Amino acid sequence: MCKMKELAEKCFEGEVTLSKVTLWLIGAVCLMGGIVYGLKTAPMTHGVLIGSNNGNNNGNNSGNGQGQDGEEEEAAV
Repeated sequence: MCKMKELAEKCFEGEVTLSKVTLWLIGAVCLMGGIVYGLKTAPMTHGVLIGSNNGNNNGNNSGNGQGQDGEEEEAAV
């Protein structure tokens, strides 16, 4: 424990300065780490859904211009 205190005092002796690039890099790493942590801990109750599920490929061919046997019906003019 004494070695840790000595090391901490030695590291922060005098002024500690950071360049702008280092400061921005630390901020960017903290932001990305927070995003990754948030995505990992977020509850995935229903998974990820991409699309609108508007009935595309739902097996209902009666309303899509096809008859019962799968052949296309001709439109009556």
